[in-house]
Amino acid sequence: MNDATLRRLSHFDAVNLGPHASALYSELTRTAAAGLPLATVILAASIVDVVRHERAGPVGYLDGAALSHAGNTANLGWLRGRRNNFVHHEGPCDGLMGESDAGLWLGSDAERAVITLLDFLDDLQL
Repeated sequence: MNDATLRRLSHFDAVNLGPHASALYSELTRTAAAGLPLATVILAASIVDVVRHERAGPVGYLDGAALSHAGNTANLGWLRGRRNNFVHHEGPCDGLMGESDAGLWLGSDAERAVITLLDFLDDLQL
C-alpha cells in the first residue's frame, strides 16, 4: 500500500466515531500496515456500515442527508461488493483463484478500500 495512503489512514482522528467503529478503525490501521489486503477490504467495508448505523457515532448527531450523500456512491458500492465477494463465497472471485497477479490485484483493492473509507469519513467532516 502506498505510504501516503497509510499516513492518511494513521492520521485520521477516530475520536468522533462510536466505540464499535473506533475499535474496527484501530484494527484496520494495523491490518493495512501489515499488508493484509483481504482483512483490509473487509474491515474498511465494515466500518462504513457501522458508521451508518452505530447510534453512539455520527449517525447519532449528523443529519441523515449528510450520511446518505457522503462518499462516492460507485466506490462505496464497489467496496461492499468486493467485501461480499470475499466473505460470501458464491463462486470464483478475482484474486482468490491462485492467479499469478493476485497479490498485486488484492493490494490495489486494499488501497482503494482505504481511500474509499477515508473519503467517506472526510465527507462527513469528522
